[in-house]
Amino acid sequence: MGRMVLFIVFVGMTITGGWLVLRRTGNYEIDYFTKILGWILVIPGIWGLLDSLRIIQ
Repeated sequence: MGRMVLFIVFVGMTITGGWLVLRRTGNYEIDYFTKILGWILVIPGIWGLLDSLRIIQ
């Protein structure tokens, strides 16, 4: 059960991070900040997804 909850958390992190990476506002400072924040969420999210699917161990 705990592994399923972690999987859902990592899916949420990856989707949120991907949304932040792809989001454009037109203001370069805000876009830069949201891209950094998005990548900070996407990278551990993908790592966690691969770990919870037991692709990497």
